[in-house]
Amino acid sequence: MTQPLRVLLVSANFRPSVGGIERYVEILAGALAQRGHDVTVAACRTDGAPAGEEQVDGLRVVRIPATDVLDSRLNVPYPLPEPIAAARTLRRLVSEADVVNPQDALYATSVLALGLARRQGVASVLTQHVGFVPQARRALDLLQRAGIGTIGRSARLATRVVSYNPAVASWAKETWGLEDVRVLPPGVPDQPEVDRDAVRRELGLPADRFVALFVGRDVPKKGLDVFLGARDPAYELLAVTDRSAEAAPAEARILPFLDPVRFRKLLCCVDAFVLPSEGEGFPLALQEALVTGIPCVVAPSPGYDHYLRADEVLFVDRDAGAVRDAIKRLARDESFREELAARARAAGRREFSIENFAQAYEKLYLEVRR
Repeated sequence: MTQPLRVLLVSANFRPSVGGIERYVEILAGALAQRGHDVTVAACRTDGAPAGEEQVDGLRVVRIPATDVLDSRLNVPYPLPEPIAAARTLRRLVSEADVVNPQDALYATSVLALGLARRQGVASVLTQHVGFVPQARRALDLLQRAGIGTIGRSARLATRVVSYNPAVASWAKETWGLEDVRVLPPGVPDQPEVDRDAVRRELGLPADRFVALFVGRDVPKKGLDVFLGARDPAYELLAVTDRSAEAAPAEARILPFLDPVRFRKLLCCVDAFVLPSEGEGFPLALQEALVTGIPCVVAPSPGYDHYLRADEVLFVDRDAGAVRDAIKRLARDESFREELAARARAAGRREFSIENFAQAYEKLYLEVRR
């Protein structure tokens, strides 16, 4: 058996906050704990999370007091931790760890954790999830670029920097002048068996309509407006996002973000997954859709090349008309739909194995600790 490690995962956001990084950390933490490691997750206290420490599914979760004002006012999920409490808490947790693994260099919690790990001589692995992400306002883009050029350079403090996407790895290496950024495989669990009709009733979805699903924040890069612009009487569009439900046009519905259990059930009862986004790494929702075996309609992105073959998803232009044509083809051609679903499932299981995911991180943690 591999030597048990004390692993500190540092994530600005964690459940009950819902998002790709949160889910990534939850899956990684659970997989490492299952393999016998002592896992602590340190995160900002947001979205009504309990204060202090808690034990959740074999994990120790430590919350840092923080304000979520940027998310509530600007739709930017960037919590601001209380400086003294954050420094005190992370100093203690870093000193207890064999390896520290912050998520994304731009978060204040990551900068602090990397600095403390370097000062205390504790090995660190930085997981970089994304490169530059265009925002809805030019001022936010300017702030992000400033952050990349300043606090983002804290990536250099890490013993190793990794990503799960070659495009993001190349961006980080070039942006921060890093010697190497390793690519590690992501992982998602198999989907549960569910009663499709029961889940549709629970969520208020029609039992006999073709439903195409979009998942993502209401930011320009995700393409929510492209998706909603593809509406047609032949099917129903469902968007899980942070836009108001009242803003949904005819033949479309908007749901707020769901907790992971309900989201996995939802994936099992829709007919297609649609993501006309740009500049992606590899969104976790798309990984889960592939593992579930849902036909996927996506706009081409360099981030997909490492994991997907040309016939495993339906690539389309980032245009409402092209997305509409693709969904209509899936809705009317059952044979093609089943074929694409089988290829998606095969790709998901080939690329996103939980075992490979956990083993890759475990091996790297042992390497940097030495």
